[in-house]
Amino acid sequence: MRWWAKLGLAALVTRALAPNLTPRFSHPQVHPWRQPGRTVFVADREFLVREAGPEDAEPVVLIHGLAGSSIGEWYRVAPGLARRYRVILVDHRSHGLSALSRGRYEISDVADDVAGVLDQLGVGKAHIVGYSLGGAIAQSFANSYPSRVDKLVLIGTFAYHREPLRSLRVIGTILLRAFERVFGLGTADARAGYLLLTGAVEPEHARWLWDENHRRDVDAGAQATLAMVRFDSRDWVGKLNSETLVIIPLRDQLVPVSWQYELASLLQRASVVELPGAFHEAPWVYPERLVSEIEKFLV
Repeated sequence: MRWWAKLGLAALVTRALAPNLTPRFSHPQVHPWRQPGRTVFVADREFLVREAGPEDAEPVVLIHGLAGSSIGEWYRVAPGLARRYRVILVDHRSHGLSALSRGRYEISDVADDVAGVLDQLGVGKAHIVGYSLGGAIAQSFANSYPSRVDKLVLIGTFAYHREPLRSLRVIGTILLRAFERVFGLGTADARAGYLLLTGAVEPEHARWLWDENHRRDVDAGAQATLAMVRFDSRDWVGKLNSETLVIIPLRDQLVPVSWQYELASLLQRASVVELPGAFHEAPWVYPERLVSEIEKFLV
């Protein structure tokens, strides 16, 4: 047997027999935002929902991005908005603590989920804030339920995926899924490690961050990525009538800035706010600025 075959076999055996270990953390560990949640059912699918702020205030729905969770991406932004608004955070399907969906679905299905959650909460109309993949969900929600949108905020998001990045992400998703199935390492480890390494998340929240990211299911995560890549709002986004704020992190390394400006240009009633120096992880690094810009826009 050749050396590389022996090495591959040894890796597979190690993966099959070795336990999954949680890293050791040098700092005392604390949860960053102890906001309890509850679940609601939309048809037969269960969703985790968290609420903060005055119950009688204007509702603001925060929709998170790919491979994350509502508290994992909004824990620095939500408390600031909750001073004035009823903030609603939803883990969308296959994310966080909501039910998995390993079959094919589209972004419009996730928008329907959000509408169903709001029905269960007794919320008719709300401000909708979407980040990254959540921005695509927010657009789809506004398209399917225009009467339920007060104002729309889109952060670090897109109208569609251009080539060649579209094809590269499809291929990368398939290869990464195979790698994660075999070795158990992939998106969750890279995401948690990156946010800690760059200082976007403080060391005392490392264990919480690790746990949040490792709730991810490999196959469900791949379906979410493929749904995101298939999303294309160009045929209808210009018909949205909601006043919209587009917030663009000017050093976004995941959603090209040109895509974000193109989205703003397609919208009827868009205003643009730029975040100089901000990468894609703006909700972690620039929470005060985001809260300030969102509040100014919503008032």
